[in-house]
Amino acid sequence: MVKKDMGLGAVEGPLRGIRVADFSVHAAGPFAGEMLAEMGADVIKVESAARLDITRRPHAMYGKPPSSFEQVNANKRSVTLNLKESRAVELALHLVGISDIVLENFRPGVMDRLGLGYPQLKEVKPDIILVSLSSNGQTGPESRYAGYAPMFAALGGLGHLTGYPDAPPVELRHAMDHTGGMMAAFGAVAALCAKSAYNLGQHVDVSVRDIATSFIGTALLDYAMNRREHFRKGNQDEVMAPHGVYRCQGEDNWVSIAVGSQAEWQGLLRALGQPAWVTEDQFGDAYLRWQNRDALDQCLEEWTSRFTPQEVTELLQQEGVAAFPSLAADQLLNDHHLQTRQAFPWVEHPEKGRQRAVAPPWRFSETPAQVDRWTPDLGEHNLEVFHRLLGLPAEEVEELSQAQVIW
Repeated sequence: MVKKDMGLGAVEGPLRGIRVADFSVHAAGPFAGEMLAEMGADVIKVESAARLDITRRPHAMYGKPPSSFEQVNANKRSVTLNLKESRAVELALHLVGISDIVLENFRPGVMDRLGLGYPQLKEVKPDIILVSLSSNGQTGPESRYAGYAPMFAALGGLGHLTGYPDAPPVELRHAMDHTGGMMAAFGAVAALCAKSAYNLGQHVDVSVRDIATSFIGTALLDYAMNRREHFRKGNQDEVMAPHGVYRCQGEDNWVSIAVGSQAEWQGLLRALGQPAWVTEDQFGDAYLRWQNRDALDQCLEEWTSRFTPQEVTELLQQEGVAAFPSLAADQLLNDHHLQTRQAFPWVEHPEKGRQRAVAPPWRFSETPAQVDRWTPDLGEHNLEVFHRLLGLPAEEVEELSQAQVIW
């Protein structure tokens, strides 16, 4: 692929030389763009003053912009186009013509109505990759139904299996948005590989509902083969015991513990000091422990409640038992392991000085993925993109801004 002029601040990541026209809004789509930007792609976020990304809008509690916008839009450039104007659509297509990937997460049909559907994009650039992220996918009788994060897991069956037996299904919110974004980024990178191998573009259709369904393969297969339904189990496992989150010393402090083998069970007993309540008839093997898991959990929590989560973790990990604290945000920021891995780097904010960011969850030995630029102001890069990249005279950019086309 031909390297392009990537503009100021582009990182030397594995996607260096790739440009993304990011029309996405809300959380899931922008998170996909964020993943690509962190890997070095030049991601140009297209918004409009008439219809801001919902996460850029003022928030009653968090102010303007809310932290959710900051989380999913770092490393990007921002331009504004009022896509109700035909000239703005022309400029959008011009931008597509110098891009490798187009990213969008509107309801199916919206891009077509704007004149930016896949057939129109292919006319401008035959090998363009369009990544469409939606609730239910681009086809099917419910493809145009509206959907937000809590619905994705519900529709996909994951929500029905999440929660406690005596409580309703759990809404999975940001986790589903961000999982959808990561899968859209994965699809984009896979399509780039196919483009490199076969010299073709394509339309990548990512359904967050389908993603949720892909996470419950065991339940689906069990029903298909045995007509056996799976139900909510809380933190309990179908085989392992103990397996759960246990109260520790202090207020709202918890530790997660899972024992998956007889060797780990013996390690747990050594950490507990070979307690008298461990009897062969009740906890002698894995099946008995699972049968008596409620009693086992009660006994184990009586022990964990005497220690902090960190103390329990140390005692059990020394014996080879999987255990970790359930960490809150302030504890994550101060966690020694995460600090060692530089999980929360400092990034220079234009107004507030140095601010913490969340590093990408991958480490490349030769082409680092990183956050090196704060989230852009609305339309911050209009002149840079439309004048420098697309070749419009600076005077025309100003005229189109006054006419609320670049707006």
